[in-house]
Amino acid sequence: MTDPGFAVSVPDIDTFDVARIEALKGPQSTLFGSATLGGAIDYIPNQANVTKWDAAGETSIVGMPGHEVGYGEKGMVNIPIIKGRLAVRGVLDYRQDPGYITNLGIGKNTNTTYTRNARVSVVFTPTDGTKLAYTYLGQSTDVSDDPYSMSEVYGAYTKKVATLEPVRTQTQMHELRLDQDLGFASLTAIGAFLRKGQSASWDYTRYYGALFPTIKAPTIDRQSVDGKSMYYELRLTSKGQGPLSWLIGAAYYETWKRVNSPLSTAGSGDYLASMYGSELASQLAPGGDVWQPYDVNYNGVEKSIFGEISYKFLHDFTLTGGARVFGMSEKSSAEVGGLGSYLAYGSLFNYSSGRSSQTSALPKFAFKYEPGRHIMAYFQFSEGYRFGAPNTNPVSAQYPTPRETKSDSLKNYEVGARLNFFRGHLILEPTLYYIDWRNLQAKLARPDGVGYEANVGRATSRGFEFAGTWVTPLPGLTLQSNATYTDAHMTEAVNLGNGVVLNKGTQLAASPKWQFSETLSYQAKTLFMRPVFSIMHHYQGSAPVMFGSAMKMGNYNTLDLRLSGDLPTSLGHSVLSIYVKNLTSSRGVTMGYSGGGGIFDQYYLVPPRLIGMTLAWHL
Repeated sequence: MTDPGFAVSVPDIDTFDVARIEALKGPQSTLFGSATLGGAIDYIPNQANVTKWDAAGETSIVGMPGHEVGYGEKGMVNIPIIKGRLAVRGVLDYRQDPGYITNLGIGKNTNTTYTRNARVSVVFTPTDGTKLAYTYLGQSTDVSDDPYSMSEVYGAYTKKVATLEPVRTQTQMHELRLDQDLGFASLTAIGAFLRKGQSASWDYTRYYGALFPTIKAPTIDRQSVDGKSMYYELRLTSKGQGPLSWLIGAAYYETWKRVNSPLSTAGSGDYLASMYGSELASQLAPGGDVWQPYDVNYNGVEKSIFGEISYKFLHDFTLTGGARVFGMSEKSSAEVGGLGSYLAYGSLFNYSSGRSSQTSALPKFAFKYEPGRHIMAYFQFSEGYRFGAPNTNPVSAQYPTPRETKSDSLKNYEVGARLNFFRGHLILEPTLYYIDWRNLQAKLARPDGVGYEANVGRATSRGFEFAGTWVTPLPGLTLQSNATYTDAHMTEAVNLGNGVVLNKGTQLAASPKWQFSETLSYQAKTLFMRPVFSIMHHYQGSAPVMFGSAMKMGNYNTLDLRLSGDLPTSLGHSVLSIYVKNLTSSRGVTMGYSGGGGIFDQYYLVPPRLIGMTLAWHL
């Protein structure tokens, strides 16, 4: 689901009927290519089961006191069409999340969100050593009003614009996978097609209203983004229990993206005619009320070969080496016309384009010591990289910005351990890391409040992570804890223009020094329904939302509660859950866009307290 280059959208994939979610820490570019600088989240849905029928369902209702009520329905069915050979599995999901934003220009609870999701898995095993699997995923998310707050001016969960700012995203994925047993190794061939789209409407009156001082109509950016990607991979993986294991593969990835982002103001054509005359005005506002047509096109290609080899020696030691050799090329173009081009470039139309290419190798090295089930320690070195991307922000004559960013890369050094004590009752996982980041891509803001991307130089990130699980002596009581410390800062001073100067030692945006989370769970196995009560705490440290901005995110705590229990049913198994999210109604800033203060700053806050109930059933 990742997007090398700029992201069309980041879909929030529902985890209903998902086999597992794997969080792969550190750069994963050796095996997964671009866009995995900080790791990878691998969603692995349940495939169709060729041996048995299966079904599951889930219904939920949620509410935010003082706001709206939402609900959700989910269902799954698995049908073995030819037992042992052919099966199909289908999943449907609909969810309505309550709105909580007050738009003073429209009304209350304007950001109701609707999510629809469908998945299909077809598995065919013509022989015992051959498996052919097809997976389809389709999801759409409709947000009625972009849920940011103008907190400095109107307070939390409140904004004021003249119109709704809806955001709609769509995702479609088709994947065909062949797994073939060759005896000495397993062959995997994958072909995938991914399409993402986003359409949105934003009120930009606060940025551009001064261009038309006598017009009361809002200035709207009706943006549509379309992205398509093709991915092909062939890999061969060794089999057997010997000391040597290996993997080799080749991959081809290509992506195409288009952004259409016209600015329009009702009545602007007539206003421009009064200023410049009708003939010139017809070219300054070629779409009638559209006074800045703007299109961006992007194409990126990556071709690569990769491999890893591991050797286990002296019973307890494993040495792993790997590399990805890749060739990457990308090209982009931007077209702007009308009044926007006239003011910025002195012409009625401006076209610009750029292209870049890179050939390199990304090494990986790991050393592991595992004398038994109770102790494992490791060292790992890996590298990662990321495509560059064009800027899709509206142009400005006063504040020029780069047309695109170049690719960035990093080197990661990591040492860690997994310690298992008292027969699994105490598990400790400490990790230390150091990251050297070059040509860092970062989000910035022009003095007029419009955001853009730029390469900002060199940075480092160092710190530690800790995860622990303690099954206490009290039966049924378990404590889980995670802690992270990160010191991420610039290692050189950079003057980026437009008044943005990054000094050496500047904290990286969205990189808090401290993060904590703890979960305390208790299960009363002897009581009716075998209830489980959990309390979850999370602390997010403070960090700037963007470089060159005093606006901060983080520095908040959240507290969640959950009570669940088994329900006796004549068929299958049911679980009833009651939960509260954000019990203390924290209003912490999870992300934001700094535009210079006041109504130009957008704060995305932790949603208000939510109370919900879910009934889940599985055959």
